[in-house]
Amino acid sequence: AGDIDGDGATTVLDIVSIVQGILSGDYFDACADSDGDGAITVLDIVSIVQIILSGDARSADATSATMNIAGDTVSISGNGFIGAIQMTLSHGADFSIDLTNDAMVADYRTTGNSTTLIVVVPNSDEIFTASGDFSVEETLVANGNGYVPLSMPTSFTLSAAYPNPFNPSTSLDLDMPSEGYVSIH
Repeated sequence: AGDIDGDGATTVLDIVSIVQGILSGDYFDACADSDGDGAITVLDIVSIVQIILSGDARSADATSATMNIAGDTVSISGNGFIGAIQMTLSHGADFSIDLTNDAMVADYRTTGNSTTLIVVVPNSDEIFTASGDFSVEETLVANGNGYVPLSMPTSFTLSAAYPNPFNPSTSLDLDMPSEGYVSIH
């Protein structure tokens, strides 16, 4: 299972082939269907990732993940190992995307005003930066055992000022559940 190119080894090149096949929408190879459900999905990719990474020390599987959209950057953080993320975006013609370079594989396909992306084994929370307006239509996050529930921040949080408010320069973090303008007095 997983040896898509038939070279006798399961490698990242096999994962790239599967990612491209999923993004093209017209792909089926029995070797890629590692869970035998008749469909090629990010769960199959994560299964093949586990074959490649077997023996490597990694954290426990994520049981939850949080998506954060800050300006033009989308980040997803988990409480453990995230094997793959598949996301579908809708957008206008002025949209462009720059996927993370800090992943095993990251690729996308745009058709009209819709972009589907897949990021395999992200090593950082940042998934992509974009220019132009977009909305996230669907997001699938998978660990080694299945899909992980995804949430978005639903409240405003304001961190304490640091290093302290009496220095010439002070910083603080503000998280909001949606993009907008904020005035702090």
